[in-house]
Amino acid sequence: MKKVMLLSMLLIFFIGLTAKAQSVNTPNEKYKVYCEIVGYNFWGWGKVKAKIDMGRVPNNKGYEAIYQDGKKKKFNTMMEVIDYMAKRGWEVHSTYVVTEGLGKQNVLHFLLQKEVTDDSQIDEGLELGDANDF
Repeated sequence: MKKVMLLSMLLIFFIGLTAKAQSVNTPNEKYKVYCEIVGYNFWGWGKVKAKIDMGRVPNNKGYEAIYQDGKKKKFNTMMEVIDYMAKRGWEVHSTYVVTEGLGKQNVLHFLLQKEVTDDSQIDEGLELGDANDF
């Protein structure tokens, strides 16, 4: 019985050491933010369609398209999309594939992360807009 109590206390102690409380950051302290890139048509011919979820809900859809010079940006591959985002400070956190629709299309999802000191830096260098044709 003493061994069980000792093990329980040690377990609680180690859990307490590894647990982090949620906190509001102080000015100029870095914190992580996340976004999701969703890519279509990556196995077929033609351009890749990519849309992004920055955690906002534009037009009640949740996803936005990436624009450049006022036009939707066209990408040749998903790696081109990832490189585009990497140049703006984003790193790949994880990936997964979801099969969607009647045609059973595989859709690539990339979860990206970035460290910022202010929310205004989240979409810095990105021109985002309506993703109505997805």
